[in-house]
Amino acid sequence: MDVAGVPPDPRDVLSARPVFTLLALSLAAGGLPGVRVGPAATPPALYSQAVAQICTGALLFDHRHAVGTRAGALAVARDIRASTRRRLARVGAIPAPLGRAGVVRRWIALERRLADAFATSWVRIFEVVDAADTPRERAREVPVLERLVHAPDGLRAAAARLEQTLEVPDCTGGESRAVPG
Repeated sequence: MDVAGVPPDPRDVLSARPVFTLLALSLAAGGLPGVRVGPAATPPALYSQAVAQICTGALLFDHRHAVGTRAGALAVARDIRASTRRRLARVGAIPAPLGRAGVVRRWIALERRLADAFATSWVRIFEVVDAADTPRERAREVPVLERLVHAPDGLRAAAARLEQTLEVPDCTGGESRAVPG
């Protein structure tokens, strides 16, 4: 009934179905004018290819550095973090495959943590080697160096599982295995 108590003419009332269909088609075709819904998802295979173009062949660090000094070790550590951060920024600009945004966020966060672990280990390895002056000290450094070299292994394994799920390569430059799939 309208305000005057007269029943509406059915021809004057829009059915919910055509309105919903029009809305759904508009959204599927790229949205409504002036309405932003967010970036479109990238198909999984295209996402894998795009990430592979960025990350395949990545080096742990991009620049040359002086070797044998603490300043050199710190510069390498900064470069490890910065190189990975630059690659991951490019990866982060690629829309995640539908339903995989959470996995992509976890993988990117894990890659950042892994780069940080590589950088930290690099500096600590330098410190251990630099501190050993006598043959006895050098003999004691071997197990310490083994622990430092393998310190990132847990993060590396977790990242490898997500890389396999997403079918993408390591993006830190700390792993040289081929892309699955």
